[in-house]
Amino acid sequence: MPRISAARANEQRGRILDAALTCFAREGFHAATVQDIVEESGLSPGAIYGYFKGKTEIAMAIAAERHAMERQRMESALAAPDIDTSLRQLVEGFVLELRNPNERRWRHLAVQLWAESLSNPRLKREALAGVSQAVDVLSPMIAQAQRQGRWPKHLDPASAARVMVATLQGISLQLAWDERVDIERFAVALRIMLDPGADGSGAATG
Repeated sequence: MPRISAARANEQRGRILDAALTCFAREGFHAATVQDIVEESGLSPGAIYGYFKGKTEIAMAIAAERHAMERQRMESALAAPDIDTSLRQLVEGFVLELRNPNERRWRHLAVQLWAESLSNPRLKREALAGVSQAVDVLSPMIAQAQRQGRWPKHLDPASAARVMVATLQGISLQLAWDERVDIERFAVALRIMLDPGADGSGAATG
């Protein structure tokens, strides 16, 4: 690869990942080819192979970047001054955000990568890292809610965090099957289930 500035290298890498995400979501991970990514990105095959060895590495890079962004989103929500605001921001950031076509594009790819991870150890490691990260970040919030008497004390925080992750995974799969799913109604129902004392009115904002 010709020597280029770090800023230019980051721009090209991001361009490749964005083009790949578009191709994978449109064509499917299996059907999409590196040539599709070449055409979508406007870069040469050499430029793409200068950053990644193939589709799996590209998919792992997309997932890793998403996991980093999602960690920031969770930590920002958990830094809120009270548990109500944290829950509202989590619902807004992870559920209501599914109204965004770009977010749906990622979740559509995520569903495909989950299937691929059953037979691809590298993708499986990345998927498990995403789940473990969410459990680690969310568990302290759940423990705090227990100390405040908001959630039952006998609830295992890590297991409850896994339930929250599974809920997002489940709605992502349902959306991949049927884009008519009403995200706002789902968000209201989830908000009430997370805190039965809430009326869910804040979940459909944003």
